[in-house]
Amino acid sequence: MSAVGAIRGSSLGTAKSLPKGHSPVHVRLTGLPRTSTPADITRLLARNNVHNITNVALDYYRFEPTGRAFLTLTQPSVLPKVLAALKQLRFFGHPLIPRTTKPPPEPRMRSRGLKGREEASERSIISGTGSQGGITDVGRSVMLSGMPGKISTEALRRFLNNYSLMGGQGEVVKIDSNLKVSMTCRVLVRLSSASEAFRLLRNLHMTNYEPDAWQDKYTIRAQLIT
Repeated sequence: MSAVGAIRGSSLGTAKSLPKGHSPVHVRLTGLPRTSTPADITRLLARNNVHNITNVALDYYRFEPTGRAFLTLTQPSVLPKVLAALKQLRFFGHPLIPRTTKPPPEPRMRSRGLKGREEASERSIISGTGSQGGITDVGRSVMLSGMPGKISTEALRRFLNNYSLMGGQGEVVKIDSNLKVSMTCRVLVRLSSASEAFRLLRNLHMTNYEPDAWQDKYTIRAQLIT
């Protein structure tokens, strides 16, 4: 049997042994600290000589990290070796649990302009759940929570006018905008660059929204979606 034939046979055997619907090139890693970033996980893999990983994506629930991540492998034939290596990992002394998984859904929130994003929010397409929170602009998207529940997107754009938002326009979407009664709301902000996203984080996290008008009624929490 040729080398190519051997690889194909190994890949086929790996795929047949998986639970129904599971992908031979995707692994879900559980047990991570919720503060972990994809860069943290990539460094952990490199330090422990875990190879053949092409992508690391955090798993979110309503834009909150779940302590899980999705790993994409180079090809099906490396799955057994990668799983064995991952089972030996420790993160701050805690063991990690790798398992095969179904392919994570593709992010549904794409670069569709302000109007498209607002429409997506109204239809609850932007749930913040799944790989990368279901968005494509990780690393430069920030979730602001604790904002006044009835604040308008126009007021939010004015509040953020000192920041460079993507496309030079207000790439701002209220999340859970279908809730009729809420004291606070969450807002997804897509910025022009990662450095601008970090600048917004530094300036706004744990500050009060318009304290001259509201004092300390609304405390902003800013979280980078990575």
